[in-house]
Amino acid sequence: MDQPQDMVLSLLAFGAAHSVNAVEKKDRKKGIEQANQLGRALKVNMPDWFETTGDSYFKHVNRTTIELSVAEARGSEAELSVRAAAKKSEAVAIADRLVAGTGWIPSPLRIAPAEAEQELGAERIAENEQFPQAAE
Repeated sequence: MDQPQDMVLSLLAFGAAHSVNAVEKKDRKKGIEQANQLGRALKVNMPDWFETTGDSYFKHVNRTTIELSVAEARGSEAELSVRAAAKKSEAVAIADRLVAGTGWIPSPLRIAPAEAEQELGAERIAENEQFPQAAE
């Protein structure tokens, strides 16, 4: 605690980063909530920290995902120009150009609103209720 404030804050950030699991797996429904809660508390705006480009995203997903991403970011007409590309590399270049400057980010990078997590929590509770409460 005798360190300068910027050093203490850096150490706290390092500790928090290693204690929050933000990996969302298909077979695990818990974990991402912590990252979402932290993101909301810190008022993190992910588009300030991540830009969706060909290199950062589109090269790593299939063509269908590229088309859906462009449709979400720019509309169905923009999606058609990606669909018309003959090769994936062309689709990546078109998507990169169309999405640039929109602030669109892939869903795994989005911080879920609190309401969405509350609904998910209620569903999870309902799934886990295997036994009715015993009568007294």
